[in-house]
Amino acid sequence: MAIVAMQKVAILAMRSLKEELLELLHEEGVLEVREAKQPVPIDHTEVAFRAADLKFAIETLKAVADQSVLAIAAKPQSAEEITRAALRTDVRGIVDELQKLEESDSVAERDMQEAETICTALEPWMRLPYALNAADETANTKRMLGTLPEAMIPAMEDQFAHSFPRSEFTCIGNAKNLAYCVTHIWKKDAAAFEECATELGWSTVELPVLEGRAAEQYEKAILRKKEALRQKEQNARARARLSVELPNLMKAARFMRWLDEKQVVREAMSETETTCTLLGWMPRNRVAIVESKLQKISKAITLLRVKPDEGEDPPVALRNPRWVTPFESVTTLYGLPLATEADPTASLSLFFIFFFALCLTDAGYGLVLALIFGAYILKSKKSVQEARLPWLLFFAGIVTFFVSIPFGGWFGIVPESAPAIFTRQTAEGVTLYKGQIWNLTDKSGINFLMYLSLILGITHIFYGIFLAGWHKVIHGKFLQAFWQDFTSHILLGSAIFLGAVILLKIESLHQIALYCMYASVTLLVWGKGYGSPWYVRPLTGALGFVNFCISLLSNGLSYLRIMALGLVTGSIAGAINQVALAIGNLFPIFLAIPIIIVIFLGGHLVSIALNTLGSFIHSGRLQFIEFFSQFFEGGGKPFSPFHRTTS
Repeated sequence: MAIVAMQKVAILAMRSLKEELLELLHEEGVLEVREAKQPVPIDHTEVAFRAADLKFAIETLKAVADQSVLAIAAKPQSAEEITRAALRTDVRGIVDELQKLEESDSVAERDMQEAETICTALEPWMRLPYALNAADETANTKRMLGTLPEAMIPAMEDQFAHSFPRSEFTCIGNAKNLAYCVTHIWKKDAAAFEECATELGWSTVELPVLEGRAAEQYEKAILRKKEALRQKEQNARARARLSVELPNLMKAARFMRWLDEKQVVREAMSETETTCTLLGWMPRNRVAIVESKLQKISKAITLLRVKPDEGEDPPVALRNPRWVTPFESVTTLYGLPLATEADPTASLSLFFIFFFALCLTDAGYGLVLALIFGAYILKSKKSVQEARLPWLLFFAGIVTFFVSIPFGGWFGIVPESAPAIFTRQTAEGVTLYKGQIWNLTDKSGINFLMYLSLILGITHIFYGIFLAGWHKVIHGKFLQAFWQDFTSHILLGSAIFLGAVILLKIESLHQIALYCMYASVTLLVWGKGYGSPWYVRPLTGALGFVNFCISLLSNGLSYLRIMALGLVTGSIAGAINQVALAIGNLFPIFLAIPIIIVIFLGGHLVSIALNTLGSFIHSGRLQFIEFFSQFFEGGGKPFSPFHRTTS
């Protein structure tokens, strides 16, 4: 379990062999190409437009394709199938047809909106006897349209009878307490009419100028809406027919991505009139294999091992056993290690999953978690490499199940409420679940979880310090490792020895244990000053010792979050059960049972999701801050080989 050793290589070939070289490297997928120092600028605008068109076609057809077509499109395909489909599919024709359908939809949508606007405006004026484009003025009169509150109609008629006897007022319809009216006013009376009408609530209406009467235009607008809707439905059916081409379009997109990847590598090459050179990194154990395959293409291709440039860091790829691989999803959240560091994944794996289980501390929740992610993995048939996080949560569910049994966590159900077949009586008459040892509702159980969290935390921290020292030993820094790191473990051993002597009351060893403690503190102080001149080393060492103690105290207390989350999980689960029963008691028995079941299932599913998220985040935090800070720098760049994907 380690970081994959990388080798920088240079591949030289005749220019005539460039495409064969690219094809082999693309298929092997082991070379991360480094760009040439002076790459040739090339305009990719046209290619980008084509790629955007293809993406538009795929997204459009995905929205209308049925499940069987989507399932076919999602299946991994062989390189031969992808190439054959890409070369035989009329991609341009399909894209053009979809774009025409899109334009047709836009026109139809605009027609529908315009027709809807006309219908809304003309519907109250269906009985208007005049053409909409007819002149509304003569030499002496003026026609006005408007609305008036229905309650004001008698008052308006009275005004016309007394104040405007030469004018005409007609109500042609009403809706929503408004009357729709037509008036013919003598121009001399227009100003007086507007003043009077405004007081009564009159609002002048301007209708669209169209040929013919309102009723005729309204019917035409209705027909226009129906035609636009029919056109959109016809376009939708046309897209559905084209959706059978979705798998081929997706293959074409993959093929286009291959071409783009090859073009990127072409541009990264350094070329002369006769040769081309490609620089990059590949796993050291694959160099000989790739070299052999290149020789089979032509003897005019050479692979050279070259030294990295000054300050150039190799890319990083992790290689772990199958049971450790899921935990890479935790490591990579923080970042990849540098190529000169060790991969911390195996070191954090057992701590992370045990911390996760203690944070959840509910065997029922662990069982549900394992079943959910186990079913997902079984259905998707994804390997550990393809689905690291689901596999991690599957393992975490299993471990949580077994770790939580001694704590008696079962969906927050107290043992007294559980069937007798699942419980047992202690000598003191306390009811516990079978297999339960500690009761987290009791002070002794809470204290045990607290002490367990602290002990695990101290172990975790000192293991991180050990890894820091071991990393220095690997790089030949023996003295630095001893003084800066391993003196901490001497102090820890002395503290454990002294504690054991005091607890066991071994008076004969008490003085020896104290001297060992004094000596280890002196060693640690001297060690923390490593690297300073001898005459200031005690001072810098003392400051380092104080900083070490403060850091150990603060980091150690951080592990109490394990206890806190473990207790919170049980409290939330118990509260859900109480709420379910309390609401169920408000209804008759035939309604209460389904209501309790729904609240129980829904509440616990939400609780499982929230507590799983909390357990993952806080277990990860303990790795990133308390553990990694002891030995891990990070900042490595992931290995991204030039490779051919078929999914």
